[in-house]
Amino acid sequence: MLVAIGSSAGIALENAQLFKTQQKMLEEQKVVFESFIETLAASIDARDKITAGHSSRVRMYSSLIAKKMGLTDREVEIIEKAATLHDIGKIGIRDSVLQKEGRLTDEEYKHIQSHVVITHDILQKIHMSDDFKKVTEIACSHHERFDGNGYYRSLHGTDIPLGGRILAVSDVFDAITSKRHYRDKMPIVKVMDILKQDSGTHFDGDVVKVFMSLSCDKIIQVFLTENHLELKPEDQKFLAQYTMNDLYDTLKLDPDTLDNTQQNFVSLFNTYYYGHEIIRDLDND
Repeated sequence: MLVAIGSSAGIALENAQLFKTQQKMLEEQKVVFESFIETLAASIDARDKITAGHSSRVRMYSSLIAKKMGLTDREVEIIEKAATLHDIGKIGIRDSVLQKEGRLTDEEYKHIQSHVVITHDILQKIHMSDDFKKVTEIACSHHERFDGNGYYRSLHGTDIPLGGRILAVSDVFDAITSKRHYRDKMPIVKVMDILKQDSGTHFDGDVVKVFMSLSCDKIIQVFLTENHLELKPEDQKFLAQYTMNDLYDTLKLDPDTLDNTQQNFVSLFNTYYYGHEIIRDLDND
């Protein structure tokens, strides 16, 4: 009996060790895959320092939206990967177009639109599990519009993968809240005007609603990855009380009617949005 028990215990220990070895191998493969994805994204940042960090911020916004929508950890992970890689196709876009200051010609605009097709072609060549094959479909659908007038497949409504609809909001929000070759970042009220006005046409209205329900401190923490400021604990606690909808409603009020708390709210958000140095310059002007 002892021999039989010992034999069974030995097999169990052997299996446990084998399981640990397999787990370690899976973890190592995951690290390699993550590094590969980050390297691909970094290759785009290297092409254009002005837009560096865009994919990372789109990933963070998309993750916030997906989690707020109650998606599973696996679904969130897939959307994060797609967000990180959504612009990889820009590696095939000419520097003269990618870095142009000013309005693009029709030919140049058509050329830059091709980056989503290139994204699809590149990602399709990467061996992925069935789950992660969704990364390709999501990544190349971030320029589709809810009304069907997007590119490159002119998908309509819920025919667009949910991840693609989330990326569309995150991509535009980051693009117009970041400095570009041809303009500075937009005032935040104008940014939110665009999201609301284009809800149901460019964007999935439900995704916009979820985005606008995010707390301001979480949005600020994404901004900070670009301007390298630190969110003070007391400021984080204050901003966590308010959503982006609260900010929008406050900004739409007559500035002369704002009470001290509302004025502090707007001033604090803009300080982190623009950066302390810029706010001081504005005050001096």
